[in-house]
Order: sequence, then structure tokens, then C-alpha cells
Amino acid sequence: MKFFRKIEPGIFTGTDAPLASEDDGAQWTREYDAILGEEQPFAVIVNAAQRPQPPAGKPMALWMKSRKAQLGAWVCATVYVVEDEMQRADFLRSADKRQKTMPYPMAFVATEAEALAAARDALA
Repeated sequence: MKFFRKIEPGIFTGTDAPLASEDDGAQWTREYDAILGEEQPFAVIVNAAQRPQPPAGKPMALWMKSRKAQLGAWVCATVYVVEDEMQRADFLRSADKRQKTMPYPMAFVATEAEALAAARDALA
């Protein structure tokens, strides 16, 4: 997989591969479909600094809208690593609004270690 890496059972992390093109976005959706296809609860850890560029974001957003039921059924949490304290505070302030658009819980943490702990807690 180019955009996801399994780090332990039920926990996937996003890779550093850039999400720049529409093809990147389409490949991301295929990889996420493969994870959903396992029909097992899982958590995803994402570095908030690695945001998709608009061409990649379009197919990703359309895919997420079409998969809400599956995402709600299998994703225990998406944990965002937001290293910058001020940016993390901004994410936390807008968490309620963000949560309304997502069918699964989200968490915002400062470090990879905190993200792994949050992902494990979500699966417990």
C-alpha cells in the first residue's frame, strides 16, 4: 500500500506519500476500500500536516460521502497527530463541527505515541 501502513492488528497509519493528484486520491480510496473490505474494526492514525491537495481531495471527499455507513460500522477512530500546539488547539475548538460530518470518532494528539495509545483505546 502506498498511502496506508498496518502498524499492528487493527491500527493503520497514513504514510508520507503525497496526496497531490486526482490519481493519488483515487488510489487512496482503493486502499481504504481494501481496509474496509476486511470488515474488522480498525483505527487510523493520520499526520494532520499531510493534507491532500485539492485535486486529490475531490475523489477522497466523494468516496467518504458514499462510504459513510461502512466507515461508521468499522472505523473506531481516526487519530490526528497535530504537533503544533496552536494548530492542535484550533482543531480541538472545531472538533464538534468536524465530528458532525464524520461517522466515526476523531481525536487530536501531539505525538505518534499519544496517537498509538488513542488508537488502542478506541479499539478496546
